[in-house]
Amino acid sequence: MANEFAAVNPTGMKQIWLFVFCMAATAGIAQNVGIGTTNPQKKLQVVSADSIAVQIEGANLSSSTAAVGISIRPTNNVSFQWMALRGREDAFILNSARLRLTRRYDGVESTVMFVDEYGQVGIGGVESDLSPFQPAKLNIIDNGLSSSGLYIEAPESRDGIIIKGVLPPTPGPNPSPKISGIRFEYDNLLNSRITMENMGASLNPLLSFEVFNPSTFIYEKILSLDRTGAIMHKTLGVNETLTVVGNTSLYKNLTVFGTINTGIVRPFVDVDMPVNFIAEIFCACPNGLKAIGGGGGHRDYNTAAQDIKINYSGPDPNDSGKWKVIATNTNTTQLRAVRVYAICANIQ
Repeated sequence: MANEFAAVNPTGMKQIWLFVFCMAATAGIAQNVGIGTTNPQKKLQVVSADSIAVQIEGANLSSSTAAVGISIRPTNNVSFQWMALRGREDAFILNSARLRLTRRYDGVESTVMFVDEYGQVGIGGVESDLSPFQPAKLNIIDNGLSSSGLYIEAPESRDGIIIKGVLPPTPGPNPSPKISGIRFEYDNLLNSRITMENMGASLNPLLSFEVFNPSTFIYEKILSLDRTGAIMHKTLGVNETLTVVGNTSLYKNLTVFGTINTGIVRPFVDVDMPVNFIAEIFCACPNGLKAIGGGGGHRDYNTAAQDIKINYSGPDPNDSGKWKVIATNTNTTQLRAVRVYAICANIQ
C-alpha cells in the first residue's frame, strides 16, 4: 500500500500518499479531499495550473490488450456492472486505440467509444471495423443494436450538418475544386457518393450524385444540380407520375412506355360547305398554345363523308398556333358539314 502514490505535480515537488486518503476516508476524518485547493467541493477535487491535472500510468504492461484507467460502477444495478475509461500501451500495433470507453452489461463487455493515435473517433465496434478505403475522423460503427447510426436535431433555420471542403497545405498548380460530401459503402464495397464542386467560382456550385463503377473503378455522375437547374447524365426511369412545372430541355431521345400528358387541348371548328366548293379552313389554338397535330373531314362520320375530299391537312405555314385544312365538297346538289380540329400544347 505504501508504494502507491499520486503525482499531483509532474516535477515531483509535491507527493501525497494514497494510503492517507484511504485511511482518512475509512475513518471518516475528512468528507472531501482536495489537491491544490484548501476548500474542496467534491469527494475529490484537483486544482492545477498545469495542462494535465491527473496522470494515470501503467507499469510493465507486456500485453497489447493490457490497460489502465478509471472504472465507474453503479449501485444496486445487476445488469449494468461498470463502465471504464482506459488507455493502452501498444504503439507497435497500427490503428491501435489509445483511449477506449467500454462497458460491461449482463456479463458482456463491449466498446462504447475509442480514439486511436491518428485522432480517429469510433462509436461502437473496434479499430478493425474502420473503413479500409480512407480514414475518417468520426466513425459510427454497428454494435449489434437495432438503433439508428446517427440522429441530429437542429433548431429552426439552422443547419444540421455542415461539410466544408479545404485545400491541402500544398495544393499544387491545379487543385481539384471537388469535395466528396457523403460517401456510401456496403459490406466494405464502394457504392455511391454525393459531391460538391465549385466550378471556378463559389457563386456557381455544382452538387452531383455519383455511383461507383466496379469495371472502370471510377465514380460516374448520375444527376447534377446547380443554380440553373438539373442535369440527368444517365437514363431516367419514372414508375409513377412525372410533373414538370417549368421549362424542360431534352438533348437526346425520350422513350415513353405510358401516356404523356402535356396539357393538350383539342379545339375544333365546323363549317357548312356549299355544293361543288373548295375552301381553306383554319382551327386556332387558344391562349398562345402551338398546334402539334390536327385533322379534318366530314363532321357526322356517315356515308356522306365520301363527298368530302381533303386536299391538305397540316400546320399553317404562317402561324404555328393554327391547323390548316383545304377541303372540297364534291357533291353537286347538297351542302356538307366539315369539321377541322387541332391538337394544341404549350411547347417551345
